[in-house]
Amino acid sequence: MTKAEDSPISALHQLWARLENQQHQLAITMQQAGIDAAAMESMRDRQTWLLLEISTVVAEIRNAPATTLEDYLALLDVALEHEVDLAGDIAFYGPSDFPMITRLLRALAERVPGFEFNSLRRWLSSPGQYKEVVGDAHTPATEPIGFGER
Repeated sequence: MTKAEDSPISALHQLWARLENQQHQLAITMQQAGIDAAAMESMRDRQTWLLLEISTVVAEIRNAPATTLEDYLALLDVALEHEVDLAGDIAFYGPSDFPMITRLLRALAERVPGFEFNSLRRWLSSPGQYKEVVGDAHTPATEPIGFGER
């Protein structure tokens, strides 16, 4: 197996995360009141460019060879955002409605220290939400998670 930092998917995932974060921040800025028409036009142009770049990177990730566990985590992260919209569902309904997925995500994050599910990080933005799903060093993946309990 190759090292994660040598992997095309790892590099593409980092680029994807940066572009997605920029697009997300831009969308938030565009919703603010008081933006003049010229600035809004410029932001829409930037957003269009970002969305096209994101689509290109997602296509490259889709077709790149996966060789490491981190590669597969990157594929899962991009799929959560672009294929199933699961990150938004977890944010809306809460992790207790997704006990098996939460357990799986926690176990995977535990096995690749430092990997961040960017899709989840953006959607689970309230304090503590991200850690509630993927855990931390003090929350093992084997911890029982009740079905539908809050």
